[in-house]
Amino acid sequence: MDKRTIIAVVLSFLVFLAFSFLGEKYGSKEPPAPPAPETAEPAKPTAPAQPAAEPGAAPQEPTAETKAPPRAPSARPSRAAREVVVETDLYRAVFTEQGASLISFQLKNYWQRLPFETISKFGIGPVSLEIERYRDPSQGAKPKELVTAAANQVLPLSLSWEARQQSVPPDLFYEASAPSLTVKGDGTGTLTFKGVTPEGLAVTKTYHFKNGSYAFDLKATLANRTSQNLEGTLNLALTGTSVAGGGHEAWSLAVFAAKSMEEFGAGKLKEPKVFADKVEWIGLNQLYFLTAAVPQGVPQVQATLLESKPNQLKATLGTSDNLPAGQEVQASYAFYFGPKNINDLKAADLGLDMVVNFGWFDWLARPFLYAIKWLNGFIHNYGWTLIILTVLLRLVFWWPNHKSFQSMKVMQKIQPRVAEIREKHKDDKEAMNRELMALYRTFKVNPLGGCLPMLLQLPVFIALYNLLGYSIQLRHASFIPTLPFTDIVWLADLSAKDPLLITPIIMGVSMFLQQKMSPSPGDPTQAKMMMFLPLIFTFLFLNFAAGLVIYWLVNNILAIIQQYFTNKYLQ
Repeated sequence: MDKRTIIAVVLSFLVFLAFSFLGEKYGSKEPPAPPAPETAEPAKPTAPAQPAAEPGAAPQEPTAETKAPPRAPSARPSRAAREVVVETDLYRAVFTEQGASLISFQLKNYWQRLPFETISKFGIGPVSLEIERYRDPSQGAKPKELVTAAANQVLPLSLSWEARQQSVPPDLFYEASAPSLTVKGDGTGTLTFKGVTPEGLAVTKTYHFKNGSYAFDLKATLANRTSQNLEGTLNLALTGTSVAGGGHEAWSLAVFAAKSMEEFGAGKLKEPKVFADKVEWIGLNQLYFLTAAVPQGVPQVQATLLESKPNQLKATLGTSDNLPAGQEVQASYAFYFGPKNINDLKAADLGLDMVVNFGWFDWLARPFLYAIKWLNGFIHNYGWTLIILTVLLRLVFWWPNHKSFQSMKVMQKIQPRVAEIREKHKDDKEAMNRELMALYRTFKVNPLGGCLPMLLQLPVFIALYNLLGYSIQLRHASFIPTLPFTDIVWLADLSAKDPLLITPIIMGVSMFLQQKMSPSPGDPTQAKMMMFLPLIFTFLFLNFAAGLVIYWLVNNILAIIQQYFTNKYLQ
């Protein structure tokens, strides 16, 4: 087996291992004419709304109106806690007076899941074939829900004061300044909650909203109306359940401290994790969405991450303060509840841009993302956009690939001479290498010429892989929503796998054809081993996002076309 073929095998398996590793990290929908998002009824005063199941979750689909049992209030209010609805063009948030915290936060431009119903499903191990169709459009689809706290969890944005003498519970009863708030156009709006503990600690929480942004602010004031000097910690909580979305959209805890981001999924925190050095934000992070809290103007803040029960996540920002009698302390926070869209994150101006990261080749993936978004501005179909991008990239690498095919063809022709030299000088490697180099110079061929273009393109492949796996632009973006002449769902979501497994199988066939057209290695054993690669890749791609499969399939087809003309030219 010569060096060229050994390097080819090594590079092929490097690609295979890279895709296998990345495939574990990324799992796997915009229909042709989506119905308007259905506005869900608000949750009961003391219970968070439970989100609908994501693709890949159990068949049962809880609605956004699913309610949990009421929480016991900390004090006896004179009336039931009201729900206060905040409406902007981008979201519908529901606060409760029981804690002045969130029980629902629904994004109007994103769906919890596409309105599919399964007709039939066949599965063998990790591979499944699903036959689906769109539900009756009148049933609509649920907006994406970002509040996932369980019934026995503290609600998101709950504020508490922990001290030995006096305390403020997270479910303190507040009076809201208005029954609802609607913010339109370029407007802003303010919502204030006021509460007092039986001991005399007064808390005011003032939220400020701006239309057209997923960011909003909170200014909290704690006034000591008792005769005691108090010393304690003011805590703000973000909570949720890691499995609320299921599958590749499960939530995890995240913190940015000491100039680096750390993330912890379900089961990763056996005990609380505390960060006290330059804490910039905490959050609950999902593949495509983020809920984050950013302390404002606080010199020293401590972040605590905790998985209190299996799959129940809690992130807390804590500040220690002295609170003399008759005095007050203030704390300000900014929040981001929205998609991990680079433009939206930058517009929020909260330093959250780094949550979108495309791995080792992030510097290469970002220009590709801008190119995809720019192209789609004209094409309005991300499937065709990916195809055009693949064609453009193939043109960029046309000449290196041509030289690679040419080198492989020449190496195939001189393979008998190479084998003869190896046999002749099998006991004298120095003489064998001298004659081989002379042979390569005679035919003006580089034994590594067939492998170098693959090495050059590997960063591009990995960058695009990460981009197509992370980018929210492909979530629920359709290419060919239904199988032609049927109502069977096909490529309705480029971020999910092909439910009919058509594209990965065609991709495997294209790889097989490409292998057959390529100059065969001199070693028959190696040739047989290389022919197994299409089968391995096909199996891997069965559960990959449809966008990734389309990119790889089109790239293979273009490679076959180029190789056909190259072979014809070299005859």
